[in-house]
Parts: sequence; structure tokens; C-alpha cells
Amino acid sequence: MTRRTAAVSAISLTVVLAVAGCGGGSDHVAAKPTTGPSRTSAPPTTTKPSQTPASPSAGASRATACRSEQLRWRLTRLAGTSDKAPAAMLSATNPGTTACAFDGNPDLNVYVGKGASVSSVPKTTKPIRLVLNHGHGVEFPLFYETSASPHGSCFIPADNNPRIDVRVPHPASGDYGAFVEMRDVHGRPVPAQVCGITIHLGSPRSR
Repeated sequence: MTRRTAAVSAISLTVVLAVAGCGGGSDHVAAKPTTGPSRTSAPPTTTKPSQTPASPSAGASRATACRSEQLRWRLTRLAGTSDKAPAAMLSATNPGTTACAFDGNPDLNVYVGKGASVSSVPKTTKPIRLVLNHGHGVEFPLFYETSASPHGSCFIPADNNPRIDVRVPHPASGDYGAFVEMRDVHGRPVPAQVCGITIHLGSPRSR
């Protein structure tokens, strides 16, 4: 009886040890501590755009002087008859693809052959420098007497069919100007008539 009890106890102890060796080992596995420093993702940096102001157009600063034949000229007769309102409007447009500089007042000359002639004079001496890009232009109002006094006569009457030439400011060598025909506001040719001895050029306007 004593031997059977001892044998049963030995078997029970063996089973307990086997169960302890199979099922309980995982409860004693410790997680490995993290030895490295914690990493915190830094917020993305935002680069502000440059606030450098735009520089002047390089093309404008390098524009060469306009030539008379390079521009398309137009002379339009208006309703003015004295210095208070313009009698005509002279305009110049750049039809080409290359910009040019218009740095001053044009020279307008109305004449009859080798006889009488009247030239333009600026009303102001303010410096002018304009850059005419493709399709852009400038216009100058013209002030002069268009009709004679009751007992006077015109210096260049319309009956003389005067010729009108115009040149750019500071023309280059060989630039002899361009012929321009006076027209009314509807585009119809009209004869020019200048009764005074001076044509005054007003301040230019870009267009």
C-alpha cells in the first residue's frame, strides 16, 4: 500500500512539472526596454516666397530709338481752331514686333515746295521718353490757327495743297522722315491749312 501511494505521488509530481514547463513559461518573458530616445516628428518647415520687387523690363531699358519709317503715322483734323482746343492730332504707332524708344517730340513740317513752310514747336520742355511696344503708340495734340482773320490771309492756304512731313525725335543719319496725309475723323483726306506761323505740340499721351 505504501509503495502504491508513493508511485501515484511520483506520477502526479511529474505531470505538474510537465504542465509548468509547457504552459507557464510565456508568463515570464519580459518586454525588452527601449534604450533609444523617443523620436518626435518635427513639423514641416514652410519657406516664405521672396518679396523682392519686380525689376523694370530689360527689353524696355535696351530699346533702340524709333525710326520714322518704322512707325505708322496718322494726322487727324479736329474741330479746334485756336490754341484753346487742338486743331489736329498726330499719332504714331509701332506695328513691328521690336520695341523702340520715342524719347522726345516729333518734328512736323507743313510746306509748299520750296516756298512757305511752318514747323512744330513743343509747348513744354518736359523730357519725354516712351517705349513703344508692338501695337502701342503715342499721340500729340496740335494747336494752330486754321482760319484767317476777316482782313487777313493764311500763311499756308489749303488751295496750295501743302505737303506734310514728320520725323522722329533725334533722327538717325539717313532718316529723312515720313510723309503723312491729313484726314478727317472719318478717315477721308482733307487739305491742310495753317494760318499762323507756328504749330504748337501739346503733351503726348500713350495709347
